[in-house]
Amino acid sequence: MNIKLSAVLAASVVSLAVPLVAVLPSPSADAQTATPAQQSHTDSRAELYRRQLLAGKDVPCRTNASCAALGVAALEAGRVEDAQTLVATESALAEANALQADESDSPKAASSARSRMAMALVHQGDVQLKLGAWSNARAYYRTAIARGDDYPHDALLGRAVAAARERLESIAHKEVVTGLPAEGARFRRHMFFGAWESVDVKPVKGRHGVYRIDGDFVYPMIDAHGEPSANLGELSATVRFFDGVARVPMTHPSGATSGAAPIDATTKISNLAPYDQHDDQCLIEFSLVAPETLDVRTHGSPQACGFGHNVSADGRYFLMTGS
Repeated sequence: MNIKLSAVLAASVVSLAVPLVAVLPSPSADAQTATPAQQSHTDSRAELYRRQLLAGKDVPCRTNASCAALGVAALEAGRVEDAQTLVATESALAEANALQADESDSPKAASSARSRMAMALVHQGDVQLKLGAWSNARAYYRTAIARGDDYPHDALLGRAVAAARERLESIAHKEVVTGLPAEGARFRRHMFFGAWESVDVKPVKGRHGVYRIDGDFVYPMIDAHGEPSANLGELSATVRFFDGVARVPMTHPSGATSGAAPIDATTKISNLAPYDQHDDQCLIEFSLVAPETLDVRTHGSPQACGFGHNVSADGRYFLMTGS
């Protein structure tokens, strides 16, 4: 039985405001009023999405490769703000390439796109490194490395992963945050199409050892018109970490509800048998597995958590500072 958390859980499809919106204007009137014949070669979602990204005269670059080269040059010249814009565009165009490769079912194109996406993450990490945001840089590099873990035999992707590893090793011990900072922390997980999942962990004032967890989860996609959209899921709970692990029951095997948000999950839950292998149950586990690293795992089924379609909290999140 699902917990009724109307104030806590959202499960709707909404427009997704990707970071590039401020950089890339909406399609021009000419593009919007093109004839069917003119649009015949842009019927796929990938082409429509790419056209959305490249519409307008303020686009800083037109291809993934040119964005990458210009971004590196801008960073080397100390133009960090320009570099941020360029590498964000580089990342978006790489994801458009991946979408196109998926639609065409081309393994070679898919490998190239994966490599480009990973390298864009590396370049975003380089920007954070230039800003002195060590944990943010490590988060980008680790995310790029994780993409390689998903495709261990992809040689092209392996080159980008090697670049990420080299950079990560050079800053692996720079101002590393261990445990949870006194003021709390935000852990984020990079998804696709400019979307991020996040878990905020903050101490509850006046309650020693108690933290409030607020999670925002997302399943990003590109709709038939080439527009980014997403299904969403949210979670809010008060927890205690026992040996670095906090567990939030989104459902109860007894059928009881957790009451008003935030969910009170401060009691230790040791027995996971009522959740594991049960499609109608959901317990979400948060584990501080390493410095600046939070692993999230669902016991039971993500479909029972009350989130939007295909939304899951599962994955590895990295500590990041700033908004």
